[in-house]
Amino acid sequence: MIWVVKLGGSLCNDARLATWLDTLVEFGKGQVVIVPGGGPYADAVRTQQQHWKFSDELAHRMAVLAMDQFALQLKGINPLLVVTPTHAAIATALANNHVAVWLPSEMVLTEAEIAATWDITSDSLAAWLARTLGAERLVLVKSCAIAPDGTIDELARSEITDREFTNMTRAAPYRIQIVSASDIERIRRDLAQTQ
Repeated sequence: MIWVVKLGGSLCNDARLATWLDTLVEFGKGQVVIVPGGGPYADAVRTQQQHWKFSDELAHRMAVLAMDQFALQLKGINPLLVVTPTHAAIATALANNHVAVWLPSEMVLTEAEIAATWDITSDSLAAWLARTLGAERLVLVKSCAIAPDGTIDELARSEITDREFTNMTRAAPYRIQIVSASDIERIRRDLAQTQ
C-alpha cells in the first residue's frame, strides 16, 4: 500500500512543516512517498521568466529543479527521510521501511507525456507519480483552508490546485484527499489505521 503525500511549497516557512514530516516519518514507514512543492524556489523561476521572457519549456525544467531543492530542504529538516530520484530508489526506500522524498527531476524531465507548461505543477506531478507507482491514496496538503465538500473541479477553478490536476486525476484508480495543513490529526489517524 502506497500513499503519495504532496506537501505544498507554501508550507516552506510554515512552523507546521516539521510536524507534518515527523508525523509522516512516524506513521508512514514503508508506505509514504512525499512529493515536494516548488515554493519560493519555483516563485523565483516565475519572477525570472517574467523579467527575461524565456520559454515555458525552460521555465518548466527550472521549476522541476525547484521541487528538487524543496525535497532536499525536507531531508534537511528531517534526516530520517530518504531522498529518492527514481522508481527503483522509491521501491527500495519503502521496502526498507523508510519514508521516501521524491526528487522529481530525473523522472519528470525525461517523460514525454508531461507537458512543459505552468498548467502542470507539483499537484499534477504528484497525481502522475501516484498513477506511476500504483498508489492507493494521493493526499495534497495545502496551507489554505479547504472546503470539505469542494470538488476537484471547484478547487482547480479557485486555483487551489493547478489547471491540469482535473485531467490528471480523471478516472484515477486511487483515493484523492485535498486537505489543509491544519488537518494533520485526520491524516495521522488514517495512517495509523493502515499499520
